Amino acid sequence: MSTSDTALEQNEYRLVLVKAGSRAIRTKRDGNTPRLPRISIPRWARQVEELQRAIEGTWHSSAIILDVLAGEEDECPCAVAQNLSQESPNGLIAVDMDELSEGELHGQERAMIEAIVTGDTRVCGPLAHMHWVEEAMEWVRTAVGHEVDFTGALRQYNAGGGFALIRLDTRNGPAYWLKATGYPNLHEFQITGKLAELCPEFLPRQIAARADWNAWLMEDAGCPLDSWTLPALKQVVRSMAMLQQRTIGQTVAFLAAGAFDQRLRVLRAHLAELFEYLDGAMAKQTSTRVQPIEKRRLWEMARILEDACFRMEELGIPDTLVHNDINSGNILFNGGHCVFTDWCEAAVGNPFLTFQHLCLLQPDGGEGEWIPRLREIYEQCWLDRLSPPQIDRAFMLAPLLAVLSYLYGRGDWLKSSQRNEPHVESYARALARHIDRAAQAPELREALCH
Repeated sequence: MSTSDTALEQNEYRLVLVKAGSRAIRTKRDGNTPRLPRISIPRWARQVEELQRAIEGTWHSSAIILDVLAGEEDECPCAVAQNLSQESPNGLIAVDMDELSEGELHGQERAMIEAIVTGDTRVCGPLAHMHWVEEAMEWVRTAVGHEVDFTGALRQYNAGGGFALIRLDTRNGPAYWLKATGYPNLHEFQITGKLAELCPEFLPRQIAARADWNAWLMEDAGCPLDSWTLPALKQVVRSMAMLQQRTIGQTVAFLAAGAFDQRLRVLRAHLAELFEYLDGAMAKQTSTRVQPIEKRRLWEMARILEDACFRMEELGIPDTLVHNDINSGNILFNGGHCVFTDWCEAAVGNPFLTFQHLCLLQPDGGEGEWIPRLREIYEQCWLDRLSPPQIDRAFMLAPLLAVLSYLYGRGDWLKSSQRNEPHVESYARALARHIDRAAQAPELREALCH
């Protein structure tokens, strides 16, 4: 890859590194003029995690990311961080914020940084001021009821805007995770709390929750499932089925908690709207690598999907909570037990669609020799409630309907300006092609003909 290509794959940030216990900001000197240091991170990586690593790697100094400010037009974002050590990082000097020119920080950024430094949570929020991590550590001690010896190692994965995901390591016990969610994912707090009541063994153990932070504390529950093995996947499938069945009859409660509505009748009711959108998105295609799907075929696909929804509804499979963002990072495994995290995309719908989403994650796209073995496990879990013919028919219909659930998602995007963004239209076209392929599967035709 050329140097220019590498630069295109990086995002640059201005860094406001606030000195611990003070209002001073670490800067570089350009002659007599203080300048904010710049850092670059991979474009498609976790923003906060990579910013924290970049600070540590560049200046060998630990820091906590407090917020990321978007910046004005044609201006790179501004990462606000707290320098945790008193020693000045190599090459940086401490200056008062007033010494920085308007070109380095504009007025709104100065006001936000002032709120962060002074602890004005009405402006910066409860998880962006200089002492919130110390408050979080005290919260852990209070919640567990004994002294906790923290190592000082803090690994962040999200920060800013009311969001936080941070791991707090200890010397005398398990590590703890703190997660908080802001708009538009405020509902994850309520959904996770409800799941912790119904099936605590399938989530990381929740220690405490704080409504004022929209946050909860969890014990460390293992590592993400970073490699797909059949024994691990059997455990995942079994655990997911048991979790789903614990949520049967809880539709009203989960919808009230903020889960999205993906029941089959809802998906079916939005088919016309979805396919009108797809028709328009196909007309905007500029790439010649693949041909747009013609209008006639699009509406054939819509009719097939409507028929598939009706056939799946006729099977009488109870609605459950479905994860809707199942991936290896959201499955934690400790060797003998697995739990599920990150429920911000949770919906109420048909449980077999989550099983299909899991199958699609396999390296062979859900068509390999493991899939029949996993189907057997999932079938065994449902035999107390469903007959073998019901289950077989559900397996036939699920591949097509699983793609529809991805396309519909939260559903709100259809009413927002987001629908016109090029990357959204491109994603929708890609899913339409998946629907087209799934609609031609012999197994589906068999299910629709009976």
